[in-house]
Amino acid sequence: MYYGQLKNYNCKDTIAAIATFPAQSAIGIIKISGKRAISIVSGVFLSRKKKDLKKVKTYTLHYGWIVEKLKVKNQKSKKNVMVDEVLVSVMKGPRSYTKEDVVEISCHGGPAVLQKILEIIIQQGARPASPGEFTYRAFVNGRIDLLQAEAIASIVEAKTSHSLEPAMQQLRGEASVRLQEIKETIKELFSHTQALLDFPEDNITLSVSAVTKRLVVVKKKLDAMLQGGTRARILKEGLRCVICGKTNVGKSTLFNRLLNQERVIVSRLPGTTRDVVEETISIRGVPLRIYDTAGILEPKDLVEKKAVEKSSHAFQEADMVLLMLDGSRKLQKADRFLLEKITQAVKADTGKKVIVIINKTDLRQKLVCENLTGACVRLVRVSALRDKGIKSLEKAIVDLVYKEGLKRDDIIFLNQLQRRTLEEANLSIAEALEYLRKSYTIDFVQASLQQAIDAIGRISGAIPNEEILKEIFSRFCIGK
Repeated sequence: MYYGQLKNYNCKDTIAAIATFPAQSAIGIIKISGKRAISIVSGVFLSRKKKDLKKVKTYTLHYGWIVEKLKVKNQKSKKNVMVDEVLVSVMKGPRSYTKEDVVEISCHGGPAVLQKILEIIIQQGARPASPGEFTYRAFVNGRIDLLQAEAIASIVEAKTSHSLEPAMQQLRGEASVRLQEIKETIKELFSHTQALLDFPEDNITLSVSAVTKRLVVVKKKLDAMLQGGTRARILKEGLRCVICGKTNVGKSTLFNRLLNQERVIVSRLPGTTRDVVEETISIRGVPLRIYDTAGILEPKDLVEKKAVEKSSHAFQEADMVLLMLDGSRKLQKADRFLLEKITQAVKADTGKKVIVIINKTDLRQKLVCENLTGACVRLVRVSALRDKGIKSLEKAIVDLVYKEGLKRDDIIFLNQLQRRTLEEANLSIAEALEYLRKSYTIDFVQASLQQAIDAIGRISGAIPNEEILKEIFSRFCIGK
């Protein structure tokens, strides 16, 4: 159980919120959680079978009406006015989402009726829930850790089944178990080295090579998790993919082909695209945030200058670059400029994936494709105009995303602060290995191991960290 608490999240209150999108729909749900959840709803619920909600069993569903008690003119008593026909679900703690008593009211999905029922519940003593407060209570009460909370957010935000499946694995606690195993290994090594400091007179022998071997394994596991975090971000947010090339090489035609619609105006006139155009698509389950950039290298006016600046920024931020070359022409100055820029990015080990696309294969080929490919570069031939080679390009994109052979089990959803903290843990292990290699005194090694243990604790929530808590739960909507 977590014993800290964020401000504005009072876990002693009973909270209520509309848990479905407040728009016209078939059904809507109001969720209530807390010690008084069942008694509050029982006061405004009229059961068809006259059941008392306070006496019913957990995990039961009850049919009836939500009523509003209104004063009758010139009378002391109140009358029940039916607000809506509903189903009420009762889930008693600790076997509920929040580990508290939880009641869900399923009513008709109109905004007016949802808001009316919520107002009635609040009048009975509940308070409006803050964003993510139900999930926050699940964390505080020990039902989930912060990795699982992040998984819940990732499930809500999932755009494809490829991102949904690993998020569900993380919600089941698989990532938490792997991280805990790493932490236990580090703690064991810490305890082993601590004996040297506590009992120097006992002549305890420490096998540096044995400790080093185990730390190398820990380092590899942390490396895999960090790599898995990058893949998870791509699956959730989309791979930032930029199409670049000289003017009139066919970038906009390819952009439209990948989208299966005419999103960008295509013209034989050079420089038609005067801005960065962005769309999100899914290629074989991999979401792509794809950008069609202006192909102007030497701007002639202010508008063109702005276009070049935006294109350059998109290139810098890209996870993948699709460089288009005209196969019907020899390499020109503009082509060489872009090839040099990509070569520099690859040499700098920025992690950018690069695919060189030879377009216009339906025409006589004059381009000599020497020295275009490398360790991080794929070569694909297409005719964007004739819709040829597009499937091969899509396969190359997917292959590059997964080319490292990353196991699906290694994919882990982390927010920015969690990732930064995991990087800190990884760096601490690297420092410990360096201290062992250079035969530093054992207290240096221990300090690094302790830093790694603390960092992993902050990721899971075992060690309170308000920044990480805020970053996770502020992303949730009200009612989750």
